Amino acid sequence: MTTTSRRLGVLGGLSRRSTIECHQMINRHVLSLTNNRAAADLVTWSLDPDTIIHLLSKDGWPLIVDQIKEAAANLLLEGVDALMIASDTLQCALAEEPIHFGVPVIPVHDALANEIQRLSLRKVGLVGTSATMSGPYYQDLRQESCNLDVVLPSQNLWVNIDYSVCNRIYNGESTVLEVDTYHQIMSQFEAQGVDGIIVASPEIALAFNKPDPVPVLHTAQIHAAAAARWCVAGRDILRPDISRHDEAGRASAASTDAASKDTSKISFEALQPRDLRRKRKRKAGRLSAAAASVSAGQQTRNS
Repeated sequence: MTTTSRRLGVLGGLSRRSTIECHQMINRHVLSLTNNRAAADLVTWSLDPDTIIHLLSKDGWPLIVDQIKEAAANLLLEGVDALMIASDTLQCALAEEPIHFGVPVIPVHDALANEIQRLSLRKVGLVGTSATMSGPYYQDLRQESCNLDVVLPSQNLWVNIDYSVCNRIYNGESTVLEVDTYHQIMSQFEAQGVDGIIVASPEIALAFNKPDPVPVLHTAQIHAAAAARWCVAGRDILRPDISRHDEAGRASAASTDAASKDTSKISFEALQPRDLRRKRKRKAGRLSAAAASVSAGQQTRNS
């Protein structure tokens, strides 16, 4: 069967490891869905974590959105057919400052809501960065899932969670504070009787990996599965024994495509194939003449 390759642009997580994990998870799902006959066509772009963390501390959502726009513009120049934002914190920034990219954006929100409904969860604990927990992106799940109660860790632990995420970004290691913090969070969730836990951060997921008595829904895994299904759409897809996250996301594929076509908010001009070829030629000429130290962001601004 001859198929047209679909290229996915991935705006990576805030750490190198989470970005690499995202790439690997998407390809594992693609291999599983196609009986090892295909690999995902991915173009990845990573933001500087120092910049993002600084802007978070200054409530700089608009400037973070500007960073996302610039990254998306670079990915569009590579001819991507859709985008995936592999950071829960960056998705929260877009919830505050919504924009339209000119191509579909694969969300985790819909697939997560479907998984919650599939498991008949009624009370879930949510743990993420303070920006994620205080924002509307995941809190709105209570409106979309019947009678869902979303429980957060006590606010005195939020600074510890952010510290844990930053430590994971820079050092990739656990600390005594991290272990104690997540132990307290689990105790709080257990005391409040949650029947599921949402881990809304790839960096937190690296630490939140011990067996638990209730389902743990890692948004990074759910998002990667949804991205893989998009990548193989139109191919002969197998139906092997798959994880519950894969199964849950299928039901949301149609709603994902419909949501991505909303053009009410415009930030980028949709590029035509001939425009991409011209831009690539101009970009190649500039790269050959530029010094190796010129940053990708500078190259984009000179386009």
